[in-house]
Amino acid sequence: VRTDLADETEYGGTLGRPDAEPIPAGSTGTVTSTAEPGDDLASGDELFRIDDRPVVLLEGETPAFRDLAYGDTELTLPAGRQGTVTYTPTEGAPVLEGEVIARIDEVPIVALEGHLPMYRTLSEGDEGPDVEQLEAALVRLGYDPDSTVTVDEDFTDNTEAMVERWQEDLGVEETGRVGPADIVFAPLPAQVVTVQADTGSLVSPTSPVMTVRGGDPISGADVAQLESALVDLGFLSNADDTLDVTDIAAIVAFQESAGMDADGVVSLGEVAFRSGGVRVASIISSVGTAAQPSTPIIEAASLETIVRVNLPASDQGDFAAGDPVVIELPDRTETPGTVVDVATVATTDQQGNAFFEVEITLDDPSAAGNLDEAPVDVRIVTDTVEDVLTVPVTALLALGEGGYAVEVVDGESTRLVGVDPGFFADGMVEVDGDLSTDDVVVIP
Repeated sequence: VRTDLADETEYGGTLGRPDAEPIPAGSTGTVTSTAEPGDDLASGDELFRIDDRPVVLLEGETPAFRDLAYGDTELTLPAGRQGTVTYTPTEGAPVLEGEVIARIDEVPIVALEGHLPMYRTLSEGDEGPDVEQLEAALVRLGYDPDSTVTVDEDFTDNTEAMVERWQEDLGVEETGRVGPADIVFAPLPAQVVTVQADTGSLVSPTSPVMTVRGGDPISGADVAQLESALVDLGFLSNADDTLDVTDIAAIVAFQESAGMDADGVVSLGEVAFRSGGVRVASIISSVGTAAQPSTPIIEAASLETIVRVNLPASDQGDFAAGDPVVIELPDRTETPGTVVDVATVATTDQQGNAFFEVEITLDDPSAAGNLDEAPVDVRIVTDTVEDVLTVPVTALLALGEGGYAVEVVDGESTRLVGVDPGFFADGMVEVDGDLSTDDVVVIP
């Protein structure tokens, strides 16, 4: 037959799990609890606690390197008036334009989009960029339905009428005037980071009420990774690479479910990203240990099943990342696998033999069942020839005068045809001689 031949080489290997790696604290504090050795943890599960704050495992490849919070600008908002705080939003809550962000003596303070602080009371006849900022905000909110207001630096009677419509909706006195006691300008949308004045607090006009983050949303691969993890856990419907107000709501819901501080900010040390679930191998820092961000707390290995092969240095070229292999399990069943890593630095064993460690994943991880640290055989194609004329190896006849021949059926008799054997594989041999695919050869 004319066919392709592939030569396979077999190596012994061990089926097990990747090496366990330490997971550090990520923040400063005292270890107050940890998972137990042997625990299998999935994305969303608690790894350990620092100062009784959970550190949660999330799916992802990129290590956490910064706080993930809404916006790149942080701003502290003052009370604007004297009195008793009767309402503030919760930490982590989104702040949208036109929303009431606080009440002092039950009088609302409203957030509007803008970068110029509200530093004076504005009324008809006033001029300046703060007037233009106010007009633009109220027009965006729909309080100029007849388009009578020109958004400029002049506070006109049309501006006053627009302010009164807005005040009517708020349920406050319709004066047509606004000041620092009524409005705070901030880069919106934003997120409440901290609340400095709790309900019932007495405040002065300059007292800080809350700190918000707004401005341009942060983005990047770490944001996309967090979003993907939240999608997988059911807290978010889709992921991109930009942290928006929808993401903040999802983060708050995730934090509440995990028993974390539900502030809408994923601070460094609150989560640990790993590419899949892990099995806890050992406890490095026991309960009561004082930890720093780099202090290893537990040691854990991926739940992924892999095969390790110690490849002799002389055979280094036999494996490359991406190569398909066949893995023979201890029960003699076979399952396909893929080479994922070949070490570039050789290791020497106690006998002085140099080898390169090869890592292989199972295409169907369930094929391994509960096997761990089990011996397996790995077969890989190390050489191939294509579209060659072949006969069974057992059809080759060694000639007394040297060389080889095959016995070809010729009618009622047979004849010998000299051949030059070439590539051997799978019980077949490549031959070069006066043969064709119509010929029938004799196997003695």
